[in-house]
Amino acid sequence: MSDNQSSNNTSNLSFANTEISISRTARFWILLLFDVPSIICTLVVLFCVFQDRKLRSSVKNHSFVLLLILGLAIQLVDVPFYLNFIVHSSVVPPTPSICALWWFIDIGMYNGGVILLVWTAFERHIIIFYDRWISTRKGRIIVHYLPLLFLILYIFIFYIYAFCGFPCENTYGYTLPYCDGSPRYLHDPIMGIFD
Repeated sequence: MSDNQSSNNTSNLSFANTEISISRTARFWILLLFDVPSIICTLVVLFCVFQDRKLRSSVKNHSFVLLLILGLAIQLVDVPFYLNFIVHSSVVPPTPSICALWWFIDIGMYNGGVILLVWTAFERHIIIFYDRWISTRKGRIIVHYLPLLFLILYIFIFYIYAFCGFPCENTYGYTLPYCDGSPRYLHDPIMGIFD
């Protein structure tokens, strides 16, 4: 028990030494003041896209809508968890399920957003220079809908398996941001390749 406590104290000390120079109070208010308008803007944009049939059915908007939804998950879960950590100096409540959810949103949704952004750039190239590929229903299904469906399924299946089903025991640092943010699947040579 004392080894575990000394390990936690060492982790706290190293975190305190590496913390950025902006005070926790300032970080809290900066994050909160930017997160609330960001959530409102995201919801307004999503509402406008979903209300207008032309915008909703346009192929070029589908990737952006998915990016906004992933970003909204980060804004609604990850940022409040971090704000809670700033206030309490630890993860509250300190449970493995909270840490797994935080890792899933912080790592999984962020990496998923990067994957979707790469696909969006590639798809934009197709829409501009090879628009005939998506001019038919079959072309849209093959070039647009199937890749998006595959990427969304890959993101969710991979990260749910990585955080909940991977056969290893994760260790959580409840006194460190993001529960020490180092899931065990990252140390596996095969899983690390696919991340």
